[in-house]
Amino acid sequence: MFGNTQTRSSPSRTGTSTTPRAGLTLATVGLVQLLVSLDLSVVNLGLPRIADGLGFVGPGLTWVVHAYALAFGGLLLLGGKLADRLGRRRLLLGGLALFALASLAGGLATAPWHLVAARAAQGVGAAALAPAALAVLTVTFPTGPARVRAFGVWSAMNAAGGALGVLVGGVLTEHAGWRWVMWVNVPLALGALLLAARGVRRDRPDPAGGRPDVAGALLGTAGVTSLVLAVVGAAQRSSTATFGLLALAAVLLTLFTVIERTTARDPLVPPALLRLRTVVGANAFNLFLGAAMASAFYFLSLYLQDVLGHGPTRAGLMFLPFALGVVGGAAVAGRLGARVGSRTLLVAGGLATALGFLWFGRVGADGTFLVDVLGPSVLTSVGFGLCLGPVVSTATVGVAARHSGAASGLLSTSRQLGASVGLAGLGSVAATRAGASPDPTSLAAGLALGLTLCALLLGLAVLVAALVLPRAGTPAGDTSDEGSTPVQKHTPRAALAALWTGFGITCAALVVLHTVAAVPDRLAAHVRLAYPAYDSASVDRTVGAWMTVLTITGALGLVGWLLAIWTTRRGSPRAPWWVAGLFVVGTGLAAYLATVRDTSGDTGLPQAVGAAGLLPSAVGLVALVLVWRQVGTGRQEPARQPA
Repeated sequence: MFGNTQTRSSPSRTGTSTTPRAGLTLATVGLVQLLVSLDLSVVNLGLPRIADGLGFVGPGLTWVVHAYALAFGGLLLLGGKLADRLGRRRLLLGGLALFALASLAGGLATAPWHLVAARAAQGVGAAALAPAALAVLTVTFPTGPARVRAFGVWSAMNAAGGALGVLVGGVLTEHAGWRWVMWVNVPLALGALLLAARGVRRDRPDPAGGRPDVAGALLGTAGVTSLVLAVVGAAQRSSTATFGLLALAAVLLTLFTVIERTTARDPLVPPALLRLRTVVGANAFNLFLGAAMASAFYFLSLYLQDVLGHGPTRAGLMFLPFALGVVGGAAVAGRLGARVGSRTLLVAGGLATALGFLWFGRVGADGTFLVDVLGPSVLTSVGFGLCLGPVVSTATVGVAARHSGAASGLLSTSRQLGASVGLAGLGSVAATRAGASPDPTSLAAGLALGLTLCALLLGLAVLVAALVLPRAGTPAGDTSDEGSTPVQKHTPRAALAALWTGFGITCAALVVLHTVAAVPDRLAAHVRLAYPAYDSASVDRTVGAWMTVLTITGALGLVGWLLAIWTTRRGSPRAPWWVAGLFVVGTGLAAYLATVRDTSGDTGLPQAVGAAGLLPSAVGLVALVLVWRQVGTGRQEPARQPA
């Protein structure tokens, strides 16, 4: 059914193609990735000059960034699917042309809405070209050492674009004017367009792909767009409107999931992709990685300029060691990838990046570039470089050529959603810690907290890589044969869904504990009520002790959930006992916290804390029943037959 496409790409199917066409394709995709990464950061340093030049008022300036993020993040899934249906080369050329025209129009803007519209058009173009380019790379280098080297080059260009964007944005803003932060994209896009026209092999769209799933495409695009809109504009609207958008996104994405699983048409996200451990694990890793890295770039830009007092150009130059470290890490990953496996590189790179962020978490108002920025930049960037290529390669390995665009769009979407949600969430945490009118000391404290939380996100990414991704040489499923489903051991999906829900609730509780300012305030008020004789220092110490106990309890809960997930996924007969122990301990602890009294008869922790702890315990009861039925008795859900 897809013989024509596979025959045309057969010279590169060995994974070791060194033909001029393959080299030109790699150069094209590298330049496209440089363009996309450059544009994500080049505008940020020019925002103050843009506001002065076009007369933006109040929060309207943020839409110069939000318009791009909304269009880009909301349309990536659709862009990936269109690459499969219309042809990867065709969509890549169209996206590059639109991106070049939008950049030209943005530089010519004479009113605020002109620039916002141009940025939205840029986002549409990027949503078309990014997954199409990645799909081209995946199909051209499907396996072998050539694939490892190709994704190493892709990673290096991704890193170079992100760092050069900060530098180029600062230089152009100071010396050429803000319009050039838009116009700089035009020659790059035209150059990529010419390379793509010559270097990317024509691919024939599949005429037998089935009728398009219009309803799923509309629901998926609207759901992702609503989620991105809820996040990126949260600071400019009421909490009621934000929660309304989040609820709308949840409803739309739920309907989208139901339709994708039941439709007889060509779905936006093929269910076969989500049955691959490599795809699911790599996208989850990418979500955490995107959240941490986008937030870290933002925090470091603020630290260099608003705390250390460096100008835009000098701050951009200080990001160069980070870019060089990522390139170096990507080169190391390219050399080691064929020997040690992607899973090992992701774990090692994630740990190195997390340690770098913990080092960054020590920044202060009296810091210096050499002592507080350069060292952690090198460690973090090398670890990040080790992750970039392997996560993309893992997310697309074994995927059929007809699904390469959808897989690429899914990966790009997870990265963009992670960046949007992570920056909004960690930015709010840092702002809360810094205060309403921060001085350099309080601002540095807020940024240090944000960078420390970036380390937590990388820790979660490492856990995902270690627990979800298969070991090197372990079959993880393969959709490369047309019409087939992944070949892998069946797992009890309902039980795992319940376990992951409990894990998510526990994560959310820890985030609320440390990000919502009302939590320690209410704990302090409770202490004052229960212990009127306590002075302020005693109250603070008591609240700090409770926060520490609750944090440790939550962390142990996360470990318990992950152990239960691991044993359940393996189908181990010990899985029910792990889950039972987790349920008993969690419920007992929650009940104790809800009723605890000290020796004087006064209440210890507020009863609401214990009552909240019963929520994941209730989920644990559901998980226990499901695990016992599907694993403990040897019963498993019937495997789905291919359509």
